[in-house]
Amino acid sequence: MKKQTTTLHNIMDFQSIIKYNSDSNGQQERFDLGKQEKFDKNIPLNEILRIAIERRAPLISRTSYISEEKPGAWYIKGWQHQISYDDIKRRIEENVELGKHSKRICYLIKYD
Repeated sequence: MKKQTTTLHNIMDFQSIIKYNSDSNGQQERFDLGKQEKFDKNIPLNEILRIAIERRAPLISRTSYISEEKPGAWYIKGWQHQISYDDIKRRIEENVELGKHSKRICYLIKYD
């Protein structure tokens, strides 16, 4: 496996990260954030964050354990997306107000 290196410049290339107890969408509703990739739930947040920042992905989501078939996972969402940061934020905050996806955690990343 090729070792990936992250420079300090890459890591410092964002303005803020906001944590929510919700998500941008669920399986029945579509809010197309472009590309997304699933990762094992046991990968530490700092590693997931490093990958998201390298891709300039605006959203990291963590689903919770439901069953053996749905054990929960990390998702990095939205690199090569057409939706603005403000639209993603508005959608997540609407979901928070409605109590949707409250067992999930997501991190919204704003880049410089």
